[in-house]
Amino acid sequence: MKEKKLQILNSAQEVQLTAFLNKILKHKKFYALSLACTLGLALLYIAFATPQYEVATSILIDPSGSNRSLGESQYVEGGVRLIELEKNLFNEIGIIKSFSLIQETVEELGLNISYHSSNWIRSQEHYGYFPFEVILQEDKSQLYDVPFEVKILSDTEYQLTIKASGFNISNPSTGMLHEVGRKLDYSQTHKFGQKVLHEYFTYTLVKPDYNMNPNDFSDLDLSFVIHASDEITKDRLEAIEVDNIDIQASIFRLVSVGPLVEKEAAFLNGLTENYMEKKIRTRNEIASMKESFIREQLDIITDSLLQSELKLETFKQGNDAIDLSKTATNAMNRTQRLQTNRAKIQLDIQYYYDMIRYIENNRNSESFILPNASSIEDPLIKDNITELQGLYAERTRKRFYVTADNEEINILNAQIRQSTQKLLTNLNNTVQSSQTLLNGVQAQLSNYDNVINSLPTREKQLLSLQRETTLYENLFNHLSQELAKTGIARAENTSDTQVLDKARMEGNGPVAPQKELLMVLALTLGLLVPTAWVVWFNSDDEIENEDQIRAITSIPLIASVVHYDGDSDTDISLWQVKESFRDISANLRFACTKKNCVIGMTSIMPEEGKTYCAINLGITLAEAGSKTLIIDTDLRKPSLVKSYEQVEGRGLSDYLNGNIKNLQNIIHPHDQVENLSFIPTSVAKGNIHEMLSGDKMRSLFAELRSNYDYIIIDTPAVGLVSDILLLWDLIDINLFVLRRKIAKMGFLKDLENLNQKGKKKKKSFIIFNDALKKDYKYGYGPKYGMDLEKKIIHQTLSVQEK
Repeated sequence: MKEKKLQILNSAQEVQLTAFLNKILKHKKFYALSLACTLGLALLYIAFATPQYEVATSILIDPSGSNRSLGESQYVEGGVRLIELEKNLFNEIGIIKSFSLIQETVEELGLNISYHSSNWIRSQEHYGYFPFEVILQEDKSQLYDVPFEVKILSDTEYQLTIKASGFNISNPSTGMLHEVGRKLDYSQTHKFGQKVLHEYFTYTLVKPDYNMNPNDFSDLDLSFVIHASDEITKDRLEAIEVDNIDIQASIFRLVSVGPLVEKEAAFLNGLTENYMEKKIRTRNEIASMKESFIREQLDIITDSLLQSELKLETFKQGNDAIDLSKTATNAMNRTQRLQTNRAKIQLDIQYYYDMIRYIENNRNSESFILPNASSIEDPLIKDNITELQGLYAERTRKRFYVTADNEEINILNAQIRQSTQKLLTNLNNTVQSSQTLLNGVQAQLSNYDNVINSLPTREKQLLSLQRETTLYENLFNHLSQELAKTGIARAENTSDTQVLDKARMEGNGPVAPQKELLMVLALTLGLLVPTAWVVWFNSDDEIENEDQIRAITSIPLIASVVHYDGDSDTDISLWQVKESFRDISANLRFACTKKNCVIGMTSIMPEEGKTYCAINLGITLAEAGSKTLIIDTDLRKPSLVKSYEQVEGRGLSDYLNGNIKNLQNIIHPHDQVENLSFIPTSVAKGNIHEMLSGDKMRSLFAELRSNYDYIIIDTPAVGLVSDILLLWDLIDINLFVLRRKIAKMGFLKDLENLNQKGKKKKKSFIIFNDALKKDYKYGYGPKYGMDLEKKIIHQTLSVQEK
């Protein structure tokens, strides 16, 4: 049983596929037109679209960062490191794609000015090779996104034309744009190299400093457009891609796509150069802070040392040279070490004070460079600076993805303020601790001062002068060494970033438009559009052949009625139609074993040929010698006879209403076919359901059964009304008419549902009407079926005159 169901299912799928392919074949012109349109549009787009090229460069970032360590020079040991060695490579991506760095590159390369040439066919952008160059005056208003049309008149003059209606200009004082809602019509002649001053724009047009072939831009319209650098930066920021080539590598690949290879290459090269220069500038700024502090202290120490040496020399010249005693020598050595420590502590305190002032003055600046923790000995302060560096790095990374007023940015800003305040508090505490340590050293020096005071006067004076001179010499040497270390490290301007490949075009041609992909998409779209139309807008699933019926429904197909042209009643077409109804009548004899058989004839929708089949089946049965009666039970829209006026008052509705008592008065014999009679009807007045299901209808059929071999009931279309169910008990066989190109696949399921609604399951069959002609090849030729008598095909029954 399962195998049988599976076989039916597979057969249904095959039939549906065949029907779908037939639909496609039926609409082949639509498919051809659709393909022609989509492929034509694709070719036009390919021909006129601006090619886009992919340009890439790669850089190597040394994750150890040893080349950037300022205090730990490869030439000088023991220096003070000013920046962290380990760097977060993800933060480096954020720095490369930072708005400020890209904007700096855009402005340096003049990418906010685009140059164009055009003719009546297309427009083209240029970069690096053009008949003129524009120099803007940044402190003046500029007209944005409006073409400046330039016509070169001679080697010295050009004509400038501007036509705009509603435009944006910049406000140099605020950097904001504002819209001007009036028309601008400007046309004047200017000289190359002469500044053009206007309330909306200020610029200078100059000739390029390279030789140009004048024929390269002949017969072309030239123009340039000024863009807001912020907008160009945003576009560049969205377009550039920076990716790590491998999770374990610190090599980054920068990719930019645009219509001009030279422009994209210049942008990537400029961006990488600015990135490396920014790193060096940051290092130099940190070094400058350290150098400034050391130089200030050196200036003070140098003056003090000179004065001290002069005093010592004067003392020795004016007094006899003496030798210090052992006590004096020991006291001097002790005091020298203490004085050196005191000076270093004082330098540290001064450095902390400078750091506090620097942080307080620059903590709200976007360009704030955080001091490095490596130069701080206090572990608590080092932890504070490391934490603060992490927060700054996180904020830099977040700003790349979210807006400035994002909640996450607000939280980070609050954490940075809190951490900065904590750092300042710890620095102040460290200053206080250093001050306490300084007081202790000062106390020890006081004890040794008492020892020195006990020495003879001349010995005490000499000891004091020598001690002061030695102190300043030690401080001078210490600061000079630190200054030299910082200077040497600063001179090592080797960046920890290395360009591995200069920017160059990837591949052998443009990456867009992709011709092969566009053609495939056009081909696919050209097929999908008509297919979607067939499926959704022409998805009536019309029944085209008998195989569809057999595959989808279990109701047997009793026969097919072929299409009749109607040109002649004696040709092969007529014979094929008559042969179709002979097949039905022959099969009915096997299907209906009762002597008096009642046949119900219906369809799902009108115009399927239900009445046509009922009439011609009745004629065929009558011609075969069976006494046949056709009854029109459509009391709403009768169709059995062409004109009811000839039998008016003598139909089924009149009998059921009681207007006619004698049954024979509503039975009309056919005027040409013997053994054929029919009962017409008119539109009934009253309750049709009561009339068709009443006792009078049952007694009518009981009387007619005894007088006729076949009774054919022509019922209304069941898709509109359910009158056939009222006659269900009176019918022996149901014949469902399905007409090609009118009946739908869904009708078959409706017929099966209808067959289940009756009180008793009846024998049901399907007549496939208007089927395509069969190709008979038995050698009979067109003369087969031509008798001495005419064979008639009826659309309606004629009425015998009484």
